[in-house]
Amino acid sequence: MIKYEEWLDEVASLERQIEDFFKMTKYLDQEQVMISDLMPTAETLYAQQQLERFCHELEEAYYQAKRLNADVQVSGKLKKGDNGRYWLGTEELACGRSVELLFKDKRDMYGIEYWHSGHIEHNGSKYYFSGDRNLELDGVTARIKRRL
Repeated sequence: MIKYEEWLDEVASLERQIEDFFKMTKYLDQEQVMISDLMPTAETLYAQQQLERFCHELEEAYYQAKRLNADVQVSGKLKKGDNGRYWLGTEELACGRSVELLFKDKRDMYGIEYWHSGHIEHNGSKYYFSGDRNLELDGVTARIKRRL
């Protein structure tokens, strides 16, 4: 069975391989699959569509790997501001802001606090964490990692 450090090493290796793949294909620059010699047929258009889906999912895995090892930029307790938004130090957390929160998941079998990745959203009346809409955010330990 693979050990924790080996997992992290393998993820870092995959991250580099995916990065090389995206440099070669220029997928991240173009945000689409560009095939210079594509002759449009039923089969090649199908293949291009599948490659688009593959690259989109690979991009998500790539950013998850980068997020795993990213440096923490700021950490502390969330505080609710006068405008209803939450603050982490000098960072105001508006809608869509990526953040990791330390809390105990009621559904988890370990019963311990651990980091949950998500983002801040607003439902028209209040701000919430995408990973747990019912979590009371004021005072929760949070961290923001370096932007990827």
